[in-house]
Amino acid sequence: MDPFFYLIIFAGAVAGASTGFLGVYIVGMRMPFIGTCISHAAMAGTIFSCLLGIPPTIGAVTFSVFSAMSMAAIPPDKSRLDTNVGLAILFSFMLGLTFLGIGLVESSRSEILGLLWGNILFVQRKSVLAITAIALLLVLFGTFFNKEMKVLLFSRSIASATGVHQGFVYCLFLCLCGITLSVNLQIIGGLMIFSLITNPAAAAYQICRGHRAVVIAATLFGVLSTVSGFLVSFYFDLPTGACIVIVSTVIFALSVLCRLLSNAKI
Repeated sequence: MDPFFYLIIFAGAVAGASTGFLGVYIVGMRMPFIGTCISHAAMAGTIFSCLLGIPPTIGAVTFSVFSAMSMAAIPPDKSRLDTNVGLAILFSFMLGLTFLGIGLVESSRSEILGLLWGNILFVQRKSVLAITAIALLLVLFGTFFNKEMKVLLFSRSIASATGVHQGFVYCLFLCLCGITLSVNLQIIGGLMIFSLITNPAAAAYQICRGHRAVVIAATLFGVLSTVSGFLVSFYFDLPTGACIVIVSTVIFALSVLCRLLSNAKI
């Protein structure tokens, strides 16, 4: 079999692991909408990079990090703006910029529109290296700031009151979210990445107890979603992104069923 096939499998596995890991904290903090918001920011950055003639990755990362930092600027207690409301406002702004950029593009829009759905089949080796590097960075972040992130999962206000540098850790986490989602955009797509952030983590929270167990399960569920979704699409000649989303949803449904059956036996 072509070695490129295994490269695609590896890229999908790393992308699924990264988004699954991020999802533990994003879902735990009850702000899953951030995935859609940042992915649209990455799309807007990519489009305007094409218009300005600069590398697309630069624009994608810049717009994504800017969006993430904008959310970090909202204090947990000193603002009347709920986090999800702020995300909705920022999302609408980035959505407007995205379609404005699409309208300004005079050449073929097929490549840009492909960002909405992603295409793992067109992944490049340099993209795989970038995705792997970011995944390793996430592992380091989770290791060094494990205690701080656990407190943030419970409450940002309590984290601040107990002396945890919640502002710095929260900003760093959102920055990593922006970079991770932007580099995975080509593989997963702006409309698909939301499911990989939400479904594996939500499934893990259904059946696991304890932070470590949730992190491991969500990471594995993310890998299972992307790899299984790709294999289904490959052998049955179906859209890759759609298959990945459906598999991740099935995993969540099965986890809910397992929890219900477990509770019924008690």
